[in-house]
Amino acid sequence: MIDLVNNLIAEAQDMLTAAVVLVAIGMIIATWARTRAIVPTIGAIVFGAVVVWAVFNIDFLQEQVGEDIVEESGQPAEASGLA
Repeated sequence: MIDLVNNLIAEAQDMLTAAVVLVAIGMIIATWARTRAIVPTIGAIVFGAVVVWAVFNIDFLQEQVGEDIVEESGQPAEASGLA
């Protein structure tokens, strides 16, 4: 039963990742169709690439944020220079 649920969750994650890629492609096509200009289209390409990269590398981003929030001792990091 646990394996079935794990497989369903993995499939759902794959489907959501594919949906994000399709939305990014759609956003690029819609920008080109609406403006017929290269600069907004390049902006849509860059934005779509950043979003797709973030979705595919969420583990890396979570690790980086976790390092900023928690020190090696396991205690929350103190704010520096805010006094």
